[in-house]
Amino acid sequence: MRTYNLGFIACGARNRVYARNLRRQYGERINIAAICDTDRGAAEEFKIEFGHPDTAVYADFRELITNHQSLDGLLIAPPNHLHEEPAVMAFEHGIHTLLEKPLAHNPEACNRIAEAYSRSTSRVTMGFVLRYTPFYRTIIKMVNEGKVGQVKTLHADEIAGPVLSSVFFRTWRGKRAYTGDLLLEKCCHDLDLINAILGVNPIRVSAFGRRDHYLPVQGWGPRCKECTEKDTCAFSTVLWARTFDQTIENGVNEYVDFSNDKCVYNDDHDVMDRQSQLIEYEGGVLVSFSVALGGPQHRRTIDITGTQGRLVGDFATNRILFYAMGTETPEDIKIEHEPSGHGGGDSVITRSFIESLDDSDHVSDAKLKDALKSALLAFRCDEARDRGEVLPVTFIKGVEAIRD
Repeated sequence: MRTYNLGFIACGARNRVYARNLRRQYGERINIAAICDTDRGAAEEFKIEFGHPDTAVYADFRELITNHQSLDGLLIAPPNHLHEEPAVMAFEHGIHTLLEKPLAHNPEACNRIAEAYSRSTSRVTMGFVLRYTPFYRTIIKMVNEGKVGQVKTLHADEIAGPVLSSVFFRTWRGKRAYTGDLLLEKCCHDLDLINAILGVNPIRVSAFGRRDHYLPVQGWGPRCKECTEKDTCAFSTVLWARTFDQTIENGVNEYVDFSNDKCVYNDDHDVMDRQSQLIEYEGGVLVSFSVALGGPQHRRTIDITGTQGRLVGDFATNRILFYAMGTETPEDIKIEHEPSGHGGGDSVITRSFIESLDDSDHVSDAKLKDALKSALLAFRCDEARDRGEVLPVTFIKGVEAIRD
């Protein structure tokens, strides 16, 4: 059976999840030929856990790509502001790529990546892991089959619980210069899913955002272990050590360094606390989407109303309720999934990536142009927020020019 020679750029949480699932699924058929990280310690740990003695370790992605142009695939998952250069170089060398979401941290970088991809022969699997979950695949299928009729409204939200919210205060994700802000980093998933579910384009947006809660509090911090609130604060790592099983692979714990106990209030992050947007789509479909940090638990919900019924989904419980028009008792659909993070999506996306290496006709659930559309939509919403205006969506023609 075929062996897959892979490279990994960045040895952080997301690539560790990908490597772990690939090892479980394909065993020794996965040859981790080369890895790259500016943190030598992180790279060496990655090599020990997933690689072998001959795995090459680099601090510069340029050397990795130059020295390993015959790789079967390359997984790119550094912070958002570092996506552009390795992605463009991989495409220039025709390397097939799994590129973590979002596409990049600003519109210019996103467009340059997309243009480089269109010029290349590379195949890309975008890291929109929620596209690969049985939960959202079921919703897309139900809408496509006309279960709810013609969609009229869609409401969705994501409320991040304390553990997941902490990465926006204690890591690079708290800086707009690195992430592109909260909506892009946290919810490009959701915007992509809304685009996929509706199958039509957005035409205008408005948005409101606030950053007024997670601000300095005199006398708190600077570290949990030194803080007077360490036994009661929802973000206290001291409290978490007593109450959370930190080893569970749930798509959340993998991102959290439980030893990082910086105070989430007395920190220099500048991303939004919360944001809501209204988006009008072609055909008169009205969409509202909200995101907030610091809820009591993590949740993602969706509520779609159409001419033939209503669909209500709760991703946390993997449950979908469908109310047919004229009935009050819903069809209760319980979604089963593989035992991996992100509702089973983590294992499905790695399998899809390997299938793309074997089959030139393989179609990934999310194409690069889908990632471009969701990113540009997030930027447009942020612009509408900052300007206090309803803004038209003007980028669709450019997105559609990108090859599949």
